[in-house]
Amino acid sequence: MISRFARKGVKYKEGSSIPPSNMTKEDVEKYARKVAGITKFATGDDPTEVVAQLGGRCKILDMSDWVEETGSIYVHREYDFDIILPRYTSPLRDRFTICHELGHFFLHSNMGEVPIVAYRQGSTRIEWEANWFAASLLMPKVEFLAALKETDDLTRIAAKFKVSCEAARVRKEAIG
Repeated sequence: MISRFARKGVKYKEGSSIPPSNMTKEDVEKYARKVAGITKFATGDDPTEVVAQLGGRCKILDMSDWVEETGSIYVHREYDFDIILPRYTSPLRDRFTICHELGHFFLHSNMGEVPIVAYRQGSTRIEWEANWFAASLLMPKVEFLAALKETDDLTRIAAKFKVSCEAARVRKEAIG
């Protein structure tokens, strides 16, 4: 692993060596709600504030910096992690990415007890779990269902939760 974000002397679990939590979607949903309660994260809030509360940092890289960078979260230890974001994505996409990486922090590093590097690639169980966490944190099921009762306009729903229309569409399909 070549990265300016990796720390000397830290033995990271990487990529496929990171074990999944094996929680069900429903359990991940409950866990995300618990995290929201503890961190006081509400619909529409800025997830970078949660990152800061937990001792993390969000770093934004230019396109040229991604040539040698593959990791999207580096969890070094408890209360010490870096989330890496590309400069070329939208703020709505970044909100989902940040919450996805928080999913790795909570579900796969046990809040920093296990140093990990999660990569920005693949469709593995840990990636699914992190996506479930992000969707649940940003678009809580009860609130999302209530929004769907008010309107079937996904653009308006996406705006309410400050997510992309694609994220709202996927959440709608996942909830059924």
